[in-house]
Amino acid sequence: MSPKKTNVSMSIEDLFREQETLAPPQKRKIMLIKRLLLLILATAQSASYFVLTEARYGGQGLKPIFFRLTTVGDVLSVMTSAVSIALTLFYFFQPEKMSFGRAIIATSISLSLLWVTFGLRKFDASDFSPVASVALITGIFALLGVLITRNRTPSSGAKRTYRAIRNTIFVFGAYAAFGFFYSFFYPVYSDIAEIAKFNADAGIVLGAAVWSGNQLGNRPSPTLKERVDIGYELLTQKAIPRLVVTGSNAPGEKAEGDVARAEMIKRGIDPSSVIAENASHSTYDQVIYIRDELKKKQGWSRFVVVSDQYHLARVIEICKFNGITAIGSPSRIRQPFLDLGYYRIRESIALLAYWLLGK
Repeated sequence: MSPKKTNVSMSIEDLFREQETLAPPQKRKIMLIKRLLLLILATAQSASYFVLTEARYGGQGLKPIFFRLTTVGDVLSVMTSAVSIALTLFYFFQPEKMSFGRAIIATSISLSLLWVTFGLRKFDASDFSPVASVALITGIFALLGVLITRNRTPSSGAKRTYRAIRNTIFVFGAYAAFGFFYSFFYPVYSDIAEIAKFNADAGIVLGAAVWSGNQLGNRPSPTLKERVDIGYELLTQKAIPRLVVTGSNAPGEKAEGDVARAEMIKRGIDPSSVIAENASHSTYDQVIYIRDELKKKQGWSRFVVVSDQYHLARVIEICKFNGITAIGSPSRIRQPFLDLGYYRIRESIALLAYWLLGK
């Protein structure tokens, strides 16, 4: 029988494999190092929660509320951090349940996330790219994936890595599925009488693409036309007192808000009943316009937002987070099954990004 390796000559991989056969002094030393790593991990996760919450609120021009539980985003943020911190503390008191390698990996991911979230505070919600949002969310889920991976011995490094990646995909899929079904079943309102009872101060038609060319001038795309149709019905049937049409322009085209307003006037709507906003470039910009220009400056408090059904859940969630009372009224646009599936999946990921990052 070969002599047991000394503590000096033992590599990290040896520690992964032979942790259970170490002599008591060596084992105590490894347990102490793991507890130190787990303490750093718990501290980094706690700090990340506060920094990320500050970034979620600050990026939208709001004062941070660190333990608010009145929106889905607040609940998910608290729950996600609480689960990861609870798992870390569990391993701290029972370090034999977590391998030395997992402790190193989890601590490295957590410190990286803390560094990234400090940088996140520099970005307004409209300036943070979707790719960056997905990358940051993947990091959060990777940490959870590593923490929920059970410690099995004997087990090769490849198998441990496979299980951690599998669990990360599982966590991501569970959150994304929740966002998908949440948006799919989100309540929207089409009945004119029901919308009228809401007693809104204004309807808001969110912008969509403008078409130009063929010497036909600037005109609403089918998506924008369907939204304008709903706004027209709400106005003419007196479900709302006025309409705000939003959206800026692509290069060489008129602003979406201006084209929508012109379409309304062409249909015989009194110009004084239609307000055009032509500076917003995103859903977030349009909600902030509602908050700052219509709610704060005009004193309006209730809104009916018109957009495509799959889009409305995220719009109303942003409204709720910003203290805006709003309901959604869906357009009647019909899209091919694959296109609709793509848009629904994209919106569920965007909704998830908003919930966790505020971006």
